[in-house]
Amino acid sequence: MEFAELSKIIFGVVTAMGTIALTYFNMSQTRKITAELLEKFEVALEKKQKNSVTELFRLIHGLRMNYTDICELISDDNCSQIIYSLKKTPGLVCYQDGSFQYTSIGQNKLFKFIDKWVSRFGVAAFSLFIISGFFLLAFSDGSALFFGFVIIMLFSFMLGRQLRENRHNQLIDSLVNSEYNKSLKQDK
Repeated sequence: MEFAELSKIIFGVVTAMGTIALTYFNMSQTRKITAELLEKFEVALEKKQKNSVTELFRLIHGLRMNYTDICELISDDNCSQIIYSLKKTPGLVCYQDGSFQYTSIGQNKLFKFIDKWVSRFGVAAFSLFIISGFFLLAFSDGSALFFGFVIIMLFSFMLGRQLRENRHNQLIDSLVNSEYNKSLKQDK
């Protein structure tokens, strides 16, 4: 191996290691800043500083909410799941008046019906493509073998995403229809 080729390889390895180290450093700095913001959020909450609480909540979670809704949300046992759902599906669910609920689009029966059947169709179609990929692996050779492997990898990823989305939709449905949430709606 010549010196020029060896120096390029060494330079590439050093660059990759530096990039990885910088990524970890940035992630740790982000965690540190989030922890500091959470401390400030707790202090502002204790002092009942409405503007500080709403702005810090927006900085931490990326959600704009009323002060009273924030106070009720953080007192809920499922607050982390609700915040995750609000961030992941902002147009489908909302947190208002102390209850986690569907928006007008999420309550629409036609939308729910279409969403449910598109989801089921996606799971079935991706599963069939994966099975066809296994048949290509079993009964072919050459480029078709590679194509079967690509089909399995691609559609396994897509199936995993679809199943994860289905699980998230079930989580939202269970949070909206929980007994605690129903009792809050009946009290109003």
